Amino acid sequence: TRGIMTQTPEQAPLKTNHNIRIVTLTTAERVLCMFGDIKDDSEEKKVVGYRMVYPYLLTIGEANEDGTVPINYGRWCPFSPIEDHRISGEHIISVVYPDNNIVDNYVIRLKEIGLTEDQIFWEQTNGDNSKPTETK
Repeated sequence: TRGIMTQTPEQAPLKTNHNIRIVTLTTAERVLCMFGDIKDDSEEKKVVGYRMVYPYLLTIGEANEDGTVPINYGRWCPFSPIEDHRISGEHIISVVYPDNNIVDNYVIRLKEIGLTEDQIFWEQTNGDNSKPTETK
């Protein structure tokens, strides 16, 4: 059986051991960010909102002569130095993993602001994309 996520066969396997996502908002903006949820303090730990950390607005540039189309990156909110934005689910249309090239470009930007590989990626074991359980 096929998995839920589908991609064209010629692509390298999608990198999924990270929280990097492209979030499409109701404003039609596509925001590349470290994505997570915010849970309340109840026993059920209900999701009460979402976080977009280090968000970049993705836009499509003019097509090049060779047919390739550049992707432009711009700070999503250049009006504040705060890089941790909280939003409600009603403002989100979709959340997807980005293409590997976009992940690679974003990781370069994250490293420029001081993040390390360990803060961006978690170790993949046995093809399982879930986060490892931490022991203390």
